[in-house]
Amino acid sequence: MSQQNIILGYWAFPLRGQPIRYIFELAQYPYQQTNYTFEGAKDWFEKDKKELGLDFPNLPYLIQGDFKITESQNIVNFALDVTKQHHLLGAGLIRFKIDNIRFLCDELIAKTFLASTKSGEDKKAEISSSVVPKFKSLQTAIGNKKYLFENKLTLADVYAYTAINALKHLLSDEYKQFAQTFDPFMKNFEEIPLIKAYHNSNRYPKFG
Repeated sequence: MSQQNIILGYWAFPLRGQPIRYIFELAQYPYQQTNYTFEGAKDWFEKDKKELGLDFPNLPYLIQGDFKITESQNIVNFALDVTKQHHLLGAGLIRFKIDNIRFLCDELIAKTFLASTKSGEDKKAEISSSVVPKFKSLQTAIGNKKYLFENKLTLADVYAYTAINALKHLLSDEYKQFAQTFDPFMKNFEEIPLIKAYHNSNRYPKFG
């Protein structure tokens, strides 16, 4: 398969598909994006979902020639493989600690977005039961560390940043209680040269 023809399809927001984008960007690996907007959601639901030939139609999806897969964690594993960045997974038992944060934060991204779509008491209940307690656990894990494990970037940091970024933009009032820990962590990630260049490019889908 040619490395030139990867197509990644997802919403035009840095949510659950964002770690996949970071993996490609960190490797400077070429990929094309099909970014769907909520306003143009019919492009996905009424057209591409039916016509792309996906075995299990969903977002995100990845297409490389005749090879087509869905499910974000599946695509993450493929992206790590094709970009030869297995070091982001860690080694030995640390791999499972990294995945613990990876899967926790993947869930947090979804729950943060869900909470942001609600209002009134429903929103308060969702935040207090599903969002804040797990961000407190993440805050404890980060502490004052630059990176979560062994002072080097891993997939845990990629996922933690994505979840924290979602909280900061979608539930900004709730973010304030975590800012003292999360602000330095976010800055460290954002100052990685390849990430900084990406965030300043038109490839990066921003909130709002």
